[in-house]
Amino acid sequence: MQLFFGDLIPHAPELLSGLWISVLVTLAAVVIGAPLGVVVYLLRASELRIFRVFGASYVEIIRNTPLLLQLYLIYFALPSAGVNFDPLTAGIIALSINNSAYLAEIYRAGFEAIPRGQSEAAAALGLSRTTTFWRVRVIPAMTNVLPSLTNQIILLFLASSIASIVAVPELMHVMMGITTTTFRTIETFVVGGLMYFVVALLIALASRLVEARLFPWKVA
Repeated sequence: MQLFFGDLIPHAPELLSGLWISVLVTLAAVVIGAPLGVVVYLLRASELRIFRVFGASYVEIIRNTPLLLQLYLIYFALPSAGVNFDPLTAGIIALSINNSAYLAEIYRAGFEAIPRGQSEAAAALGLSRTTTFWRVRVIPAMTNVLPSLTNQIILLFLASSIASIVAVPELMHVMMGITTTTFRTIETFVVGGLMYFVVALLIALASRLVEARLFPWKVA
């Protein structure tokens, strides 16, 4: 067997288009999942038992069922109840819901790692509630969770390939189509894998830059 990557050159625009769709799906899932994760975290941290139970149940159900199953439920099962989504929307919704459950746990870990004594010290110093919230709770929490958030975004980007199952024209779907026309299976998956790797690496590097800019004391 002889490898030949030249057959993929005419398909470069398709691969780049598929990669762009993968990135867009990931960005959409982050934009939707991040605030939803905050809501779920607040439910879990609520003083009302019913909210805590609902938040905890949401997290456990989403985290302990396959993302593919969640996508199938949204795309194939909901139409039987009269709710229809196109493939791209269904993929974004599934990834957003899945992402929110993991982000809620990341937020919880970040905030619970901050000693309560810091807030009490801020109050003793006469700091306002707003200043205390941002400087004593949010910023320290962000320094704790930024690496985990970065890992979650990378995993989310890689998981976007699941959307190919419902014909979302993202990178994996494009790769599968190319293999059926060129029969260059190994070459196609190697190139596609490198494209996934490069984007994931760029996300990690961007996170390091953000961390160095916002939290220089931590990097140093």
